[in-house]
Amino acid sequence: MNYIQRFQKFPSGFLLLNSYLLNSLFDKLRIILMMFLVTGLISCNQITQTAIKLNLNVSRIDKIQTKGKIDNQVYLKGTVESRAPFIETGAYELTDNTGSIWIFTTAELPEIGTEITIKGKIRYQSIIVSELDNRDVGEFYIEEVERIEAENYEQQ
Repeated sequence: MNYIQRFQKFPSGFLLLNSYLLNSLFDKLRIILMMFLVTGLISCNQITQTAIKLNLNVSRIDKIQTKGKIDNQVYLKGTVESRAPFIETGAYELTDNTGSIWIFTTAELPEIGTEITIKGKIRYQSIIVSELDNRDVGEFYIEEVERIEAENYEQQ
């Protein structure tokens, strides 16, 4: 009696054999996936840094100015166009190919012409003008949380 004849007589035995083999395979896949997950969680910071260097997760400035959600954390990359030093703080204007936005920081201000990548929180300063029927002419700005990298491209 060959295998086909045996399985025709015992189809449930064949299904049980297949079920056992599949469960064993799924158990091994589950262990492998869990190992990848744990490894990914451990190296999450390195993944974020790599993503930023590859311009992944970097927001466009025009999107922040039109659809920005206050207190959301964003990554921005651009060139420093101007600076405004204050007592113990400062601000600089960051420009990308879509627009510009002011970045407030307590760190040392970057030089004009520096290409920089930052992590920051979206903020909004409301300015109500009574002469314009109490219209809000406020602006979005970024509060710098961390400076990721900077490259100086200032022309001499």
